[in-house]
Order: sequence, then C-alpha cells, then structure tokens
Amino acid sequence: MAIAFEANNVEMELAAPGMDIVGFEHEAETAEQKSAVETALADLKEPLKLFAMPDSAGCTVTSADVKVVAEEHEDHPATAEAGEAAGSEEHGTHHTEFRATYALACADTAQAAWLDFPFFDRFAGSWKLGVTVVDANGQTAFEVSREARYLER
Repeated sequence: MAIAFEANNVEMELAAPGMDIVGFEHEAETAEQKSAVETALADLKEPLKLFAMPDSAGCTVTSADVKVVAEEHEDHPATAEAGEAAGSEEHGTHHTEFRATYALACADTAQAAWLDFPFFDRFAGSWKLGVTVVDANGQTAFEVSREARYLER
C-alpha cells in the first residue's frame, strides 16, 4: 500500500492478492465466490472504513476506484510437476489481485498523525500490509499487521 500526503490531499493505492481479500486467487466461478468478490469490491470502495485517520483531519473521499485484475503468470516447471503429481488441478495460470486507488480531501492532513487499519477486521485472510508513506518529511516504509495495525507517521 502507498499513501501520499500533499497539502490537504491524500492519495492511497492498495494492491492485495485475491487470497487475502476473498480466500481464492482464481476467477470467481460459483455464485458464492462471485458474491464474495462483489461484497469485497463494495467494501473496498469505502476506504475510511478500512484505513482510519483521526476525525480532526477532516478527510472525505473524493474518488475510489476499485477493480479485480487477473494476471497470467508462468508456472515454474517444478511447481507444475508437483501440482500434477499431487493430483491437484490449479485454476488456470491466472492470479487475481484487488487494486484500489483513492483520493481524499482533508481539512488538515497535519492532524492525520496516525492511521489504524480496520481493514484487518474486514478481510480475515489478510495478515500484513507493507505501507509506504510519502509526505513533506520524505518517504517512510512501515509494516502493519493483524497484531500491530496502528501506524504513526
């Protein structure tokens, strides 16, 4: 995840494997899987419910673009052979990823001194996120997790 603070604007980008968000990485096939994807997309369109900042920052969402991207990847021969030997059938060579970009307008981004990640409450398959924060002080890398979900910038 990347979060950029500039003046009173915040831009956020999130990329997460389908496994972390809905519990699978192949294209949704069943009605239950399709419903899980639709629900996740709807939830991801509400970033302030997933990535909380102090109310005093006065942030509102000005845009939220969320999508599922299927990427092809090449299987390594050893991995493919191991899968065949075990009798497992992989769902093609696609890996799905949820990608979201958000724009926020804030009354005072200086008040956004911390972020909490209720994201982990909503997405049970997610255990950690690498977060890069860019602001007037430069770029800082953090790791937040289910156990340590609070970030101070």
